[in-house]
Amino acid sequence: MSTPTSGTPLPTKLNRLFRLYSMRRNTPNANRRPSRFLDVEMSRPKLELVETARDRITIVADFPHLSPAQLFDYWTSSDLLKKWWPPAAELQPELGGTYHFSWPKQDWHLRGKFTMFDRGKTLGFTWKWDHESIDVTRVTLLFHSMPNGGTKLTLLHEGYAKNSEAKKTRDEHIEGWTFFLRKLQEQGQEP
Repeated sequence: MSTPTSGTPLPTKLNRLFRLYSMRRNTPNANRRPSRFLDVEMSRPKLELVETARDRITIVADFPHLSPAQLFDYWTSSDLLKKWWPPAAELQPELGGTYHFSWPKQDWHLRGKFTMFDRGKTLGFTWKWDHESIDVTRVTLLFHSMPNGGTKLTLLHEGYAKNSEAKKTRDEHIEGWTFFLRKLQEQGQEP
């Protein structure tokens, strides 16, 4: 059996999982906490940043307990949206319809309109924060059925300019999407 060369470190997440697994397996009186964290990490649905170019973000996330139509509804029903993303949501869920999401405590407002609307298949919308000076960007969601009845979601956020301000904003959006898609995955696991 070959082992990785000392000059090739394991990716951080894999390294952390390996340490937790080793502690769990090799220490008879090991703290139970690492075991619990390992179980949570290994049972978590997949969420992966697939591509980040200067002008776009691509993230793929699995939702094993939600059909494409159910997951689509989490993006287009104000009651379901408020469970995982904005505290306030007003929207016209149809092609050409508008949306306004807000975070009143921070005085943040996100606005746009639906450019694609095919339930359980494709959802597209423009994206503009009131407090950001960058141009309008576009988000496209692709809903793919998984063999177990769940959904693989591909999120594409594009249209960023190729300057330093847009790069900073894009990096902040990566953090935001990762955080909120995890919250959506948690919502999708509840009965």
